Amino acid sequence: MKKSKLTIVLLIFISLLTGFPALGWPGAAMQNVSPGTGDGTARPLTSSPSKQNKVVMVIVDRMVLEDLIDPSLTGFHKIIQNGAISLMNCNTAGNNLLSENTYATIGAGSHIIATGTSAMGLNAKEEQDNGPAGLEYYRRTGRKVPPSAVVQLDITRFGQLNSELPYPAVPGALGDCLHEAGLKTAVLGNSDVTIGFRREVLSVAMDRYGMVDYGDVSASLLEKMDDRFPGGYSTNYARVLQEMDRLPGDTALTVIETGDLSRLEEFRNYVSDSVWAAERKRTMQRIDQFIGKALDRLDPDRDLLLIVTPTPGKGAGEENDYLSAILAVGAGVREGVLFSPTTKRQGILMNTDLAPTILGFLGLEKPEWMNGQILLYVKAENQLNKLVVMKKQLTLTYDARSIFQKGYCVYQIGLLLVSLYFILTHRKAARLLQPFLLSVMAVPLVYLLLAFLPQPSFPVLTLELFLLTAWITCLAWWFERRHNLGSFIFLSLATAGLLILDTAVGAPLQKTSIMSYDPIAGARFYGIGNEYMGVLMGSLIIGCTTLMSKFERYRKALLVMTGIIFLITVYVLVSPALGSKMGGAIVSVAALAVTFLLLCNVKFKLRTVIYLAVIIIGLVAVIPAIDLLRPAELQSHFGRNASLILSGGWQEIQNIIVRKTEMNLKLIRYTYWTRIFIASLVSLALLFYRPVGVMATIRKKRPDLYKGFVGVVTASIVALIFNDAGIVAAATTMIFGAPPIVYLVLQEQK
Repeated sequence: MKKSKLTIVLLIFISLLTGFPALGWPGAAMQNVSPGTGDGTARPLTSSPSKQNKVVMVIVDRMVLEDLIDPSLTGFHKIIQNGAISLMNCNTAGNNLLSENTYATIGAGSHIIATGTSAMGLNAKEEQDNGPAGLEYYRRTGRKVPPSAVVQLDITRFGQLNSELPYPAVPGALGDCLHEAGLKTAVLGNSDVTIGFRREVLSVAMDRYGMVDYGDVSASLLEKMDDRFPGGYSTNYARVLQEMDRLPGDTALTVIETGDLSRLEEFRNYVSDSVWAAERKRTMQRIDQFIGKALDRLDPDRDLLLIVTPTPGKGAGEENDYLSAILAVGAGVREGVLFSPTTKRQGILMNTDLAPTILGFLGLEKPEWMNGQILLYVKAENQLNKLVVMKKQLTLTYDARSIFQKGYCVYQIGLLLVSLYFILTHRKAARLLQPFLLSVMAVPLVYLLLAFLPQPSFPVLTLELFLLTAWITCLAWWFERRHNLGSFIFLSLATAGLLILDTAVGAPLQKTSIMSYDPIAGARFYGIGNEYMGVLMGSLIIGCTTLMSKFERYRKALLVMTGIIFLITVYVLVSPALGSKMGGAIVSVAALAVTFLLLCNVKFKLRTVIYLAVIIIGLVAVIPAIDLLRPAELQSHFGRNASLILSGGWQEIQNIIVRKTEMNLKLIRYTYWTRIFIASLVSLALLFYRPVGVMATIRKKRPDLYKGFVGVVTASIVALIFNDAGIVAAATTMIFGAPPIVYLVLQEQK
């Protein structure tokens, strides 16, 4: 009878799980997958296939978005009025945002590093101490190049620097794909200063052999005795335009380095603020005039102009920006913002999206191992001002995240330690800590609700955080005073319910939450992140089991309702349309199934464990298969990883495992969440032994809630093992594990 009971429960669980994806979900969930426009369409950057397309990329490194507000920059404003603009994440495989790495990442279409290589980009005919650069290139690579070529002498070092990356990456992949298709590339300009060459631009257009077909990156394009410009070197834009006009007609991709803002950035600490500000303004005006003239040389119905800032600058402030700017104008582009299928967010893209976009515009397929996606544009108005506001909000959240999260972790650890001390030594005084334990559980909900409040500055955000936390805690305490365990039900179900709803409609609250992911760190852009995945598991399990403990007379109805809610939660976490988080899928199935089976009074035997393992394995196999049926631009990380595995085989599986293991080990060593997880486990272990018999009392008085704690611990352990940032998810799960148990122990001692 027990076996048939277990079988029926599992069959219902599996059938509902597999049936939910077929039922679909409200269209609102797709708002960040297929962004809305006036007619609900996101359009690709394409040109007429009957004409020879050209792409010109003008690099304005170290420009900041706020520079474009200047009304005197008529060339930029013309592009904004007729083209698309976006913020860009500039992350690379290196720890710092160095121009060498950001340029090379754009050219590779994958995050790579190129430290120490910028000085080795030369014209093939450029004379060195040991002869022309082309000859030295032949000595190093065994490949001959024509005198018109531009070469990267350190191309072998590119390969060495990136040989240990735990994912496929090819330096020069963009140029390589163009050359394989018989298309030509060109580079013009440099960022040279008096103390050395700065030829990073070469790594954007070169192929895997470090060669560009045409161009000039030599000092002949410089004004070497500029009376006003710091350092004396500045770009001669008239000569750059002349060289642009001389490029052969078969040039498909031209990359032009303006260079002057980079030079200014390098001399920032050596000139007065007034001189630096004046020269920066003059430089932006000169670049603006150059871009206007370059745009006049292009066919708006055939060609595409990209204005790219590979590395963020400082602007008028002392701190670097985190996100840079990119503009696009020309064939297939109208006024609006750029949309990236990588980020699934309007106005924010990855630097790895540029190479696939250029290939797509020129009618070529991107390689599987380029992890970027082809950009789309979305019609919009007043986009510059909206992006400035968005950037300010994202920067504020990013800056506040580290401070608030560290403070929250220290507060939680300190509270657990103090609670344990008082439980063991001053039992009567310990009850005073109960509201503070509730405040720990309230914080994840508060972080979500902050999105509804204006956040003009860090002090205001700090005040809002404390006041809202105090208000939610008082509200929870009010529920507790009216109904025993009412605080658990309120905090847990409010948090879980808001998270499920938010994820189902595109996660607008999580995208600005201090506890969630952010586009500056760039680890995740959509769906539910590791922090809130753990919070969702913990809050949902404790909320549902507390409800069943509180209203035992309605246990059967609540059990059915709990099962349905668990299934909805699993679907929200596994659905490709909502972000498809693999770690969350495994954790949710394992933890929610264990909790539900415990609530059904199923005894766990070997057969039960095997059934659960089959469910998880089936889920891991079915979900990517469904995701692979969707267009590439709609696929989640899960689906794209599946594509890589299909093309790369076991080697790619190994790369993914290595990458995720390294990330976990790094986080375990450095994140504050590790301390939370350890403190929570130690607290639980200690309370099983002291005070004597208190846990047995809780188990006897509230058996369903006790089973919920078992489910929370299960979720935490599974998250630690199967998630790419498992320690984070494990620790946030325990927010609804250790504090509630400590709270109940305090309650039992009254």
